[in-house]
Amino acid sequence: MTTVLLESYLGTPLFEDFMEKFFEAITSNDMVKHFFLVAKKPAVDSDLRCYWPYLLPKTNMEYRKPPIGTSTLDIQLPERQFAEIVIIMTKLMREMKFNNEHAPQLMHEILELIEETRSKTADTAQSTLEGNDIEPDIIQLVLKRNKVITEVMPSKAIKTIKGLESEVWIRLNRENKELRLSGKLLLNTEGFFEDQLTELLEKQAEKVSTVSLKLVRDLGPPHFAADHILPYDNGIPIRLFMRCLQRFSYDLSTVYGLDKDKILKKKVS
Repeated sequence: MTTVLLESYLGTPLFEDFMEKFFEAITSNDMVKHFFLVAKKPAVDSDLRCYWPYLLPKTNMEYRKPPIGTSTLDIQLPERQFAEIVIIMTKLMREMKFNNEHAPQLMHEILELIEETRSKTADTAQSTLEGNDIEPDIIQLVLKRNKVITEVMPSKAIKTIKGLESEVWIRLNRENKELRLSGKLLLNTEGFFEDQLTELLEKQAEKVSTVSLKLVRDLGPPHFAADHILPYDNGIPIRLFMRCLQRFSYDLSTVYGLDKDKILKKKVS
């Protein structure tokens, strides 16, 4: 699984200096100075600190390509203008001697979160769940608006029923203020060998994915389980949360494509 690099840079003198200079370079450039028109620097800095765990891993090939705009359509910059943003950031990282191997991924991560800040600031509808809004029934309503049908169980866990590639359970940990996305892949009860289990686990571990499988034998039928934790102590950014949920579900479903020995029970449609 690809590690989010932004976490290790946040709060460092190098990164703080970089963000100051980047903001100055953009706001003094007539071609792109409107980039920060709706997203002021304090909001950008706050969202970088709070929402980096919602970033999704990409392949090295994806990181080698220039970042693209991901803001809502009504404030999305034309391709030429966003390319200018990337050029400015690239030059600044070179001047400040950022690690050459880290720079491409960092640019993707920083710009994706800035684009989210820009979208949030320009939104007329609610884009973040905060405080008392973080309840199972409210999350269920948000999911329904995004075409994901769910059921809230007596335990208050949320079970997805329709709208995702694979079934996902969503649980709130109020003590740690975390959302836990969980999924499982059932194994056939017989007809496979231990080395086949190991091979499937190794194949999945090689993929760039939000899913890290573990074998569970002592809780009901044998199965592979996967979890993905998202903090909500600073609220839940709805767009980023939906991307994480959809990606986690998709990554879980792709494991079936690795199962050449048919050791998994068939996916239920």
